Amino acid sequence: MKKCQEIGCENNIFGGGYCKYHQFRRHMAGGDKFKRTPRQKSVIPKESKKRAKDNRLYLVRVKEFWEEAVKSNTNYCIFCGEKMNKREDNHHISGRGKYFLDEKLWSHAHRECHDNYHHKSIEWLMKQPWWTSFLNRMRIRDSVTYRKLLAKIEKSENLFGND
Repeated sequence: MKKCQEIGCENNIFGGGYCKYHQFRRHMAGGDKFKRTPRQKSVIPKESKKRAKDNRLYLVRVKEFWEEAVKSNTNYCIFCGEKMNKREDNHHISGRGKYFLDEKLWSHAHRECHDNYHHKSIEWLMKQPWWTSFLNRMRIRDSVTYRKLLAKIEKSENLFGND
């Protein structure tokens, strides 16, 4: 049997005068048969066509939603209850998922109030002066979300023993 061309290798020839290992190495980076393949662009779009259409519609509807609220004098923050002078955030009471375009579950919110609601603990929220009035507004607007808030409160009381 013929031996590999690579200096110091005693393995039998596989192809092209080299053993399996050295033939494979020729195709690796630094080898004489190495060809760099161009990096392929991602074929997965950042957003689907349907979501892009929904987002465009959403931006138009949010502006109209704010204008309607100003005309009807209902431009109040869902959290603190204070009147809003400019459009800041649009809070989705039941989340953005399948209720993304459901205007019945939209409400206006100050940016700071909205951030606090989503990022602060339930204990911190319960200490805020607007918390009880916010719970009443939620009870009226969406009973499912209201019950979820009550469950969060109960869970925090069970965890930390706040009676």
